[in-house]
Formats: sequence, structure tokens, C-alpha cells
Amino acid sequence: MITAFAECLAGESKRAAFSPPFYPGDRLSLLPDAETIAREQGIHLWFERNQDIPEDRRVNWWVMYKFPEALEEYRALRNQGYNPAWHFDKFRTLLGYGTAWGENWETVIPRMRQKEAIMRTVSRILLKPGEWPPEQV
Repeated sequence: MITAFAECLAGESKRAAFSPPFYPGDRLSLLPDAETIAREQGIHLWFERNQDIPEDRRVNWWVMYKFPEALEEYRALRNQGYNPAWHFDKFRTLLGYGTAWGENWETVIPRMRQKEAIMRTVSRILLKPGEWPPEQV
């Protein structure tokens, strides 16, 4: 998944992406491959610690980006108290496809025609049952 999103970022089809969520204890085993992919694709990784998710349910991810303003936008949303685990809609423009860098992209209003359970497959494979989204406290 990191490779696929990195290719989208490198080709400037997306402004930002997230790695799959992972437990804090898995970070060091994932890091070498994640850094290699980022280097090969010419993108950057920023580690999201998710201190706002209670420790017993915490997951982490990398924010993946090519240009620093994408990370700045992500961090600004986080500083407003939004977490993609609970407020994914606030991050939709940042994470969208197609309009990422086109002229007047900021005037596009993204929307989904049908609300689907986001992360269903990833959470089923990588996390324990019932752990996505993490309970908001």
C-alpha cells in the first residue's frame, strides 16, 4: 500500500496519503521498507504518533507527501483537533485524487456519492477485530 500511494504522490495525482495504520510496536519493523520506498519515489514520510488516541487503542501511520505544503495542511487540521480516524471528511481534499494540483483545484468541493466503511479491508488485515476506528474518548 505504501508503494501504491507513493507512486500516486510521485506522479502528483495526490497531495498526501497515509500508510496503513499500525500498532506502535510495529513501527521499527516497518520503517526500513517505508524509508526505502519513500527514497525511491522521491517523497517524504512524517510519523503520526496519534497521542489523541488512548494508548491502549493507539495506532500510528505515516503521512506521505511530496511537497511540504501538504504536510503543513495536514498538521494544521490536526492542530484544530481533527484526527482522520474520526473526522476523515476534514482531510478529504488533502487526500483526494485528480484535482491535486490542477488549476483552481481549491474550488472543487469533493463529496462521496455513497458513504462506505473506509478502511474495512486494511483494518481487517492489519488490526484486531473492532479496533478501527479507535474509540474516541
